[in-house]
Amino acid sequence: MTERSIMKWYKDNLLSLVEKAIEQKKIKTPDLIYTADWLLAIAFRETWTLVSRYHDLTFENMKELIKGDYSNRPGDPDSYRGEKSYHGFGFWQIDTGSYPDFVKTGYWKDPFKCCCKAIDVLEEKRRYLSDKLVLTDPDAIHRSITAAYNCGQGNVVKAIRSKLGVDYYTHEKNYSAMVWKYRELYNLL
Repeated sequence: MTERSIMKWYKDNLLSLVEKAIEQKKIKTPDLIYTADWLLAIAFRETWTLVSRYHDLTFENMKELIKGDYSNRPGDPDSYRGEKSYHGFGFWQIDTGSYPDFVKTGYWKDPFKCCCKAIDVLEEKRRYLSDKLVLTDPDAIHRSITAAYNCGQGNVVKAIRSKLGVDYYTHEKNYSAMVWKYRELYNLL
């Protein structure tokens, strides 16, 4: 599968759920800044390899398999009996270390609820960053929030204050850059 065909899969299967989640969240947060392309690009960045692996399954069967970021190393406290211990759940890879209660509910299997949780996580990052940083450029603010989704808001503050670049502590040091690339891909469909 190509990046374009995988992104089309996200659009075809998740767009209506994402739009519904944004609409619902705007009721309580009228100044919500997240857009469908942004949220779908995060989902794509987080889980495109899983979607490409399971693309022949129905959407209903696939959504329960979207787990990633696991460990199975001996001595790893998150791993037991040599089995995979997953850390990210759902299309937005909600982290079990940060949000164990959400993961335990099983709501991550519901893409709508998982997207709502991803918006909550992004909002948590936005509030923290707005208290710690003075950023006026909307793109810089949005990229910072996106990077924080991956590596945590404290690491983003540390990176910005050290002039290292917003993605410095993210996976492969390019998380928000890749999300922006995938937003462009989505908008070309």
